[in-house]
Amino acid sequence: MFYGWRMVGVAFGAHLIASGLGFYALPRLLQPLADEFANGARAEVAGLTAAMSLAGIFVGPMMGQWIARFGLRRVMPIGAAVMAAGFLAVTQASALWHFYLVYAIAVPIGVSALSAVGGNALVANWFDQRRSMALGIAQIGLSLAGVAGVYFISWTLARGGWETTYLAFAVIALVAAPLLFLVVRDRPADLGLQPDGADAPADAAPPSAGDWTFGDAMRDPNLWYAGVAAGLCFFGSTGVLQNVHALATDAGHSPDQANSVLALFSIGAALGKLVFGALGVRFGERTSFAVAILAQGACMALLPFSKASLIGLSVMALGFGLALGGIMPALSGLLARLYGTARFAPAMGYMSPIMIPFQLSGPFVFALVSDRTGSYDPALFGAAGTSLIALLLVLRIGRNGAGAPPPQPAESATQRS
Repeated sequence: MFYGWRMVGVAFGAHLIASGLGFYALPRLLQPLADEFANGARAEVAGLTAAMSLAGIFVGPMMGQWIARFGLRRVMPIGAAVMAAGFLAVTQASALWHFYLVYAIAVPIGVSALSAVGGNALVANWFDQRRSMALGIAQIGLSLAGVAGVYFISWTLARGGWETTYLAFAVIALVAAPLLFLVVRDRPADLGLQPDGADAPADAAPPSAGDWTFGDAMRDPNLWYAGVAAGLCFFGSTGVLQNVHALATDAGHSPDQANSVLALFSIGAALGKLVFGALGVRFGERTSFAVAILAQGACMALLPFSKASLIGLSVMALGFGLALGGIMPALSGLLARLYGTARFAPAMGYMSPIMIPFQLSGPFVFALVSDRTGSYDPALFGAAGTSLIALLLVLRIGRNGAGAPPPQPAESATQRS
């Protein structure tokens, strides 16, 4: 078996750990931590998510540089170890600010090294023609984390409270660190291979990111087009995801029915990574990205008209999840196609300050619109409109004089058949 598929498995596990412990854990731990440290005030604990995301603005660019300089085999285990140390530290926390410190430093480093930059870079290094599909398979770990994490955390909370939960987090991340060092290989050339499994000369020199700095990246229109387009997509997706339960109950559906609708988002997102990964292999990453944006925008535009019916709402949730699942594989594959594998990790990191502000503002804007108007409909229509802007930006990538259009995958005999 081509060793690259093992790297897909490693990235799948890294995504699962980083997202499950870093992002999806907080909603389930919200009430226990609020009861322990904030006299039940959830807002004080909910700020941990914002602190982690804001820190990503600074950690992302640094992580891209570290990976380009030191390699994934070193950086990914260190990221896991740092995350483990942070989780172990909060088992002794006596005040909420201790959690803020960990979620602003240790957790963003771990998430970036294992998932946001590191996990994606690992897969991008090992594949070329099948890169979009490989990225999609690996990123299913992101969606699975939202399902498996909830049950695991509920189990640990029932057996020892939040301290036991964070101790379990620390053990998982600590065990992952040496395993990553043993298994991860940065590039096919390290094993005398080429991307997708072809034989390569044993002395093939690894590519270099050169001296591509953060300033250089910020002057590249392509990075801005991709970053703003992805940011606008995440503005709508985070806005919907964080508010869909309230949207469903406002429309007259029961809390249990709203939970089912939310689950359909995760199912759709997992399937979307496969669907749009295959689409990227067959027609190119830019086409896959554009179709995912159109599908997301269409679902948001139709959601106000379908939310009153549980069937209609469920169909829109599944469709929205499919589109959302396609965004990251398409974006990652397009960046790798545009910048090459040597600059892919820096590009992912440098793009963080562009994307994250959109991602952070989505839930707040949706909730604010609902509070002011009594409905989520204006926010949904507005986010659908921003999808058209995102689409135009994607179509501009590589066509602005800063470089040639990203080459599309060559059609193989297998693809033609």
